[in-house]
Amino acid sequence: MPTLPMFHTYRAGPIEQVNMPGETVGLWINKVYEFYKVLFIEGIMRSDPVTLDLGALAAAAISAVTQATLLQMPDLEFVQLRLEVLDDIEVIIYQGRADQRHKLQNVVATLSRFNREFDPCAHQTEMFEFEDNFIFLQATNQTGYALTQARVVFWGYRYVLEALPDFSWKRQKLPDVWTRIPATAHL
Repeated sequence: MPTLPMFHTYRAGPIEQVNMPGETVGLWINKVYEFYKVLFIEGIMRSDPVTLDLGALAAAAISAVTQATLLQMPDLEFVQLRLEVLDDIEVIIYQGRADQRHKLQNVVATLSRFNREFDPCAHQTEMFEFEDNFIFLQATNQTGYALTQARVVFWGYRYVLEALPDFSWKRQKLPDVWTRIPATAHL
């Protein structure tokens, strides 16, 4: 495989676009890069319509693994997101139903409403979803009381793409300049 230069997908500070219109991205999908030209970018504001409620939770209860269908993207589009936990829960992120994010060999780091104390811009939560590479969430109520809601809010950028079939990771024919995007958990 080709040698790739190092870069930082997850930048500290407020969320920024990873590309501009006209630039090329390589989306990591099914363990290979697929190449696209960015046609259009639009902001996704932090707001109620992009808030997911994982439901009421009894004391010490764990929710089902829930598909974040509100984040689903149409064909030839991906979204760059950050998230914040709004209620007194801990959240595990999955990219795909079984691929947990932020995991070590035997444990998974969780997100809580206290993450903003040490990560005020939520850059450690940054993730990408391409078409139907779905994001799933699971909430845990660590308190001694029942919760009526378990909410997570998202914000970021939506990218509209055009396929670049002349380039191929498998054939090692790569664009001269492109940005790597981890669109699935198979990093």
